[in-house]
Amino acid sequence: MFPIESSPKAWLNQVYLDLGNFQAISPHQYKIQFSYNHLVNETTVPYTTQFFLPESFRKSLIRESGLYQYQVKNPLELAPELRTERWQKLCDYLTHYPTLTKATQVRVIKLLSSLCFYQAVLEYVSPISEVEIASSLDNASLALLRNSSDLMFKVDHRLPYDCQELERIAKNATAGSVVKFSAVMNMLVESAKTFKDVKAAEFWRSTVEQEIATFFPSLDAFTAGLLMSIYYRGAVFVPLLKKDKEKVIAEMDLCQAYAESLLPENEEQKIVAYENLNIIGESRTKEAIWLGDLDLAEERARKLIERDILASRYRLELGEVLLKQGRVEEASHAYLSATRLGPPGTPEAWYMAGQCYQSLGELELAYDCYLACLQSDPSSISVVKRLSQIAPVLGNEKLASWCELRSSQLEEEKQKMVASGSSFAIYTYKLSIPTPVSAT
Repeated sequence: MFPIESSPKAWLNQVYLDLGNFQAISPHQYKIQFSYNHLVNETTVPYTTQFFLPESFRKSLIRESGLYQYQVKNPLELAPELRTERWQKLCDYLTHYPTLTKATQVRVIKLLSSLCFYQAVLEYVSPISEVEIASSLDNASLALLRNSSDLMFKVDHRLPYDCQELERIAKNATAGSVVKFSAVMNMLVESAKTFKDVKAAEFWRSTVEQEIATFFPSLDAFTAGLLMSIYYRGAVFVPLLKKDKEKVIAEMDLCQAYAESLLPENEEQKIVAYENLNIIGESRTKEAIWLGDLDLAEERARKLIERDILASRYRLELGEVLLKQGRVEEASHAYLSATRLGPPGTPEAWYMAGQCYQSLGELELAYDCYLACLQSDPSSISVVKRLSQIAPVLGNEKLASWCELRSSQLEEEKQKMVASGSSFAIYTYKLSIPTPVSAT
């Protein structure tokens, strides 16, 4: 059994494994630290860091570090000898969860969610009725946390998601509250981004604007500025759907202006403001790609990497931009640099690096990358298919036979899961680089 210190990836992300090493380096780690502090100090703020990691992040972290003793679905399942004092404190709260006040339950669930225990959140928080949502902001908060966990769980397991529960929260949560604002904003984004429904997005945008007029004057300057920045980043999906380039640029400029005007007064506000600018940077990189300005997209992607050198997803973003520019070799370096930073995104980074090398005719290097991808994601059917393409060219008949066997196993597993109505974790990566003739 390896210790956490045996793996740099595990040590840097130790807070997810046992709530230890609270020397956070990225906003998602600060999110755990702040959630824990609010729980034990019984404090509440109307904002938090926004980025949600998938539940599979924990699985990938454990798989890549080999620390399988930390592979649990509920903090209570972790062996007592592996628990830190903070982890035991969380377990004490969970043991007495039914008797806790609603406000404390909200704080416990926020911490569980920040640790990516989404399945556990769904077990602790039962569906909440419209009447209960309308009667209490704590109930509305629990309902929204439950909905977010349900979404993250279903996305991770490739299950269909509908917005019915989210819509109930958006319609019934107390007007003039951050919970109401958040639920309505999520409805706006889902309507536009997921369902491409312009009319629905316009409806929810107008609803958000009514909320802004209702309660924003009562907010402090930091919270109001942050929420206005979040509003424009979501509202821009309406002109985006309408392909109104000028309005997209204007509203993203407003989004960024509000974010840059924030004046943090403490550590938590500083991290929240910092992360918000990072998220806007990602959105503006995608905006530049959408506008066809790849030089601007590259500039923005590189700035993101400079801001957070340990975030693998920014390097994946840069790799995508470089590929669109036809700079395949440079893209391969970007993807390889992402692989050493750990999850989330490790299998995608290995897979895309493999595609780059395959496109360049470097089949031995592509082979190594695809095998590394399978270590991170053993159920990736896309990787098996890619290996089956290069195996004959490499003269590796044994590999070709394995690919045929494994493909059949994965397809059979997929069909069984679909027939039973269960989720399946056979991942199909987007094939974004043409396969060279020599590798077919």
